[in-house]
Amino acid sequence: MERTPRDCAEGGRYYEYVIDGIKDMIARGELKCGDKLPSERELAERFNVSRVPVREALKILEYTGLLNSSRGDGAYVRNTVPEGSFEKMAFAVSATTDALMDLLELRINLEAFAAYNAAQRRTDEDIQALNQAIVDMRQAKKDPNIDDETTQNLRRLSHEFHRRMVRAAHNRVLSSMYENLYELLDISRQFTTVSSVSYNSILAHETVFNKIVQQDAEGARQSMEEHLADVRINLSAKLAKAKADELSQTAPAD
Repeated sequence: MERTPRDCAEGGRYYEYVIDGIKDMIARGELKCGDKLPSERELAERFNVSRVPVREALKILEYTGLLNSSRGDGAYVRNTVPEGSFEKMAFAVSATTDALMDLLELRINLEAFAAYNAAQRRTDEDIQALNQAIVDMRQAKKDPNIDDETTQNLRRLSHEFHRRMVRAAHNRVLSSMYENLYELLDISRQFTTVSSVSYNSILAHETVFNKIVQQDAEGARQSMEEHLADVRINLSAKLAKAKADELSQTAPAD
């Protein structure tokens, strides 16, 4: 039976309905490989939802490899479907508030452990790599025109700092676990994208970095926990807003 926006409202996931709709457009041949998708506004009107679930659906479909996004030019159907995209899709469409919060809880524990060990085991090369990530973030933040490309670059640099810190812990099992989890962490970020990496976030990275340089293991651990606690607060706010936006879809008209 075909789902409707109201069916999805009961489960709180309008983006699933949009994903199904776009996949159906591709299956019917309405959209072919290389074709450009309608705009967010047009898709929202077509599926009778707001732009919020449309935007989330497009992010998920891009992550799974079904779509490509071109800066300032919308989304296009890809020519191929990468291996593993359906496994990624299964996680993406089943991501609930509890699942995302559980994933963040795991990340906090892994990265706090990594920060503690990085402070004890970091090499000169690790310090240089971490410092370069922060320098790059600060340079990117100076761009007066914060557009989508700049925002994505800032997020990439932030993520790279965290990955380099995990590597600096010099624990092969931890590094392997983190890399294997990275795709799940990445899809969770599709639900928590902010307008840009803030100066406060950069300062939080610098605090962790300075503790690692000083070989203050406990300080590095605490600083990372505090940084990710702020991420938890932002995630909670984002999820609450997304839920409110979805519920508004079913609110009776005045």
